[in-house]
Amino acid sequence: MKKFIQCIAALLLFTITVQATIKLPRLVSNGMVLQRDQNIKIWGWADIGEEITLTFKNKKYATKAGSDHKWVINIEPQQAGGPFNMQINNVELKDLLIGDVWLCSGQSNMEATMGRPNIKANYPQVIEQSNYPMIRQFAVKRDMAFNPIPDVSSDNGWVSANPKTILSFSAVAYFFARDLHEKYKVPIGIILSSVGGTPAQSWVNSESLKQFPDYDKVAQKLKDTAEVARLLNAHQLTTKAWNKSIKEDDLGINEKWFLTAYQDVTDWQETANLAQLNEKIKTPKYGSIWFKTEVNIPEHLAGKAVSLSLGMMQTQDETYLNGQKIGSLNSGYTERNYTIKPGILKAGKNTITIRLISPTNPIAFNLKSRYQLKFTNDSIALDGAWKFKTGIETPVLPRGNGLSGHSPTAYYYAMIQPLSNYSIKGITWYQGESNAPKPEQYQALLSSLINSWRKDWQQPNLPFLYVQLANYCSTGTEPLNSNWALLREAQMKTLNVPNTGMAVIHDIGEKGDIHPANKLDVGKRLALAAERIAYHENLVFSGPIYKSAKVSRNQIYVSFDHVGTGLKCLGEKLNMFAISADGKEFVPAQAKIVGKQVVVWSDTISRPIAVRYAWADSPDGANLYNQEGLPASSFKSN
Repeated sequence: MKKFIQCIAALLLFTITVQATIKLPRLVSNGMVLQRDQNIKIWGWADIGEEITLTFKNKKYATKAGSDHKWVINIEPQQAGGPFNMQINNVELKDLLIGDVWLCSGQSNMEATMGRPNIKANYPQVIEQSNYPMIRQFAVKRDMAFNPIPDVSSDNGWVSANPKTILSFSAVAYFFARDLHEKYKVPIGIILSSVGGTPAQSWVNSESLKQFPDYDKVAQKLKDTAEVARLLNAHQLTTKAWNKSIKEDDLGINEKWFLTAYQDVTDWQETANLAQLNEKIKTPKYGSIWFKTEVNIPEHLAGKAVSLSLGMMQTQDETYLNGQKIGSLNSGYTERNYTIKPGILKAGKNTITIRLISPTNPIAFNLKSRYQLKFTNDSIALDGAWKFKTGIETPVLPRGNGLSGHSPTAYYYAMIQPLSNYSIKGITWYQGESNAPKPEQYQALLSSLINSWRKDWQQPNLPFLYVQLANYCSTGTEPLNSNWALLREAQMKTLNVPNTGMAVIHDIGEKGDIHPANKLDVGKRLALAAERIAYHENLVFSGPIYKSAKVSRNQIYVSFDHVGTGLKCLGEKLNMFAISADGKEFVPAQAKIVGKQVVVWSDTISRPIAVRYAWADSPDGANLYNQEGLPASSFKSN
C-alpha cells in the first residue's frame, strides 16, 4: 500500500511538472477570437527543448521550445467560424472563434465603459439587448513598463457580450464592434488597451522619441530599473505622509465640524451655489475643504423614506446629515445617492455637511450635478447658499505610483508590445485630450505611433482609425487661439499617413463634459471608416476634409475631399467661418455652398488671405456636412 501511494504521488508530481512546462500568454486563452484570413500565431514558453504539439480543427502542428524557452506555431489562414477547441500538449482551450480582431486603444474616452453612469443612463435599451455571444472583449489590465516585458495581464480574459458583462465593455469599442458584426456576420474580438489621462508619448517606444529630446531623456532614464525602484519607494513614503496628515492634521476633523449646525458657523466663506465654487477659489486646492448648507423639511416629509442625491464629484467625499455620516465614495464617475436612515432627517432645519478630499485633482464639484433630497413622490432642491472652509491645504500628490501616467513609453512596453504576436484586423484610437497643451507635437507623435505599431505587427498597411477631439469647453470670440482646434488640425494632417481614417465628432460632444455620453455615434463613424479602409467597401465614410483655398478678389473658394454626393448646410446659413487679411487677426465671415465648394467673404475685408472653420475648443453652431450626414472637420488654410 505504501509503495502504491508513492507511485501515485510520483505520477501526480510528474503531471504537475508537465503542466508547469507550458505557459501561454494571457491572450491565448478560453473564448479567444482569432483573426480570419491571416496566418495565426500561437506562442508561449516551455522548458528548453520541450516538444510542443498543437491540435486545431483535426490538424496537428509541432515545434520545440528554443534556448530562450520560447516557442511559436503558425496556423495557416482560416475562414470565420466557431466555436472550436484547441489542444496544446495537455492544455485544452475551449470556445474559440475565428473572425476579426480589433485593438482599441487610447485614453479615457476609449476606456469609458457602458457601465459609466452617464453612458449607462443613455443606453438602457442597448444594454438590455446586448446579448451578442460573437462579440468578445479582452481588457488589458493597466500596467507600466519602461523595458520590454513578455506578457500583459487581464482580470477576466475574453468575455462575451451580454446584458451583465456589457457594463465592463468599452462603449466606443462595443458600438464599433456591433456595427461590424451586424454587417459582416462574423465574430468580432476587441482587445481593449486604454488608460485615462495618458498622452501619446506614453504609448510609443523609445526609438520613436528620438525626435523629441525632452521625452527621450526621460525614457532613457526610466530604463534604469534602480531609478524606477527609487521613484516607487519615494512615492510610497510621500503617500503615507499625505494620508497621515489628512487624518491627523485636518482642522475640521480635530474640531468636529461635521457636528456644527449651519447657522452656528460664522467665519466660513460663502457661495450662492456649488457650481460657482471656481469663482470663489481662484487657484487649485488640494487637501480637504468642508461645505455646509441648510435645508428646511416640512412636517409631512419628516420620517419618510429619502435619499440624498449629489451627482458625480471630482474626488472623494464624506457626507454628513445633522452630524451623522451617511455616505462616502472615492470616484469621479459614480453618482452619489446616499440612503438616509429613519430618524436622521427631521422636520425643520437640517444641516448637510460635505468634506471633499483630494490629493491629485483640484477640489471642485461637477457643474452638471443636481443636489437634492429625493422622496418617493417628492423632492427638495438644495439650492440655498453653501458655506465652505479649508480643513487642510496640502501640496498636490502625484497620481498613481509615483511614475507619471505621462511618462514616455510607460504603456507601450506594458500594454501594446506584448500583444503584437496576436494577428489583428486593425486598430482604433481615441486619444488627444492629454496632448492639447502642446498640439504642435501631435502630428509627429501620432504618425510615429502608427508606424511603430505597424512595424510591431509586421503589417505596414495595418488599418489605423482614430477619433478627432470632440467639442469641449466654452467657445471664445475671434481672434481665438484654441489648442483644441490646433490639435484637431494635427489629427487631420495625420491622414497623410496611408491607410488611416478619422471620425469627426465636434458635433456630438458636450462642452461641459470631457467624457460625453454619446458613444454610439463615435462607434458608428469609426465603423464607417473601417468598412472603407479595412473592408474596402465603396462608400462615403468621412465628412468634408479641407483640401485647398483659392482667393478671388474679396472671396475665398474652399475645396474639400470627401464631399460625397454633395455639401450640405444644417440650418439656414453656414456658421463658424472666419477670414483674415493678414493671417493673424480673423473676423466672422459669411459663407455659402456653391457646387462642391464653399465661398467665404466678409464686407469688412477686401483682400483676404486666409480662412478658418470651426476654429474653437467647442465650435458651437458649426454646420457644414456632406449629404451623407457626416460633419466637416475644422481647419485653417494658413
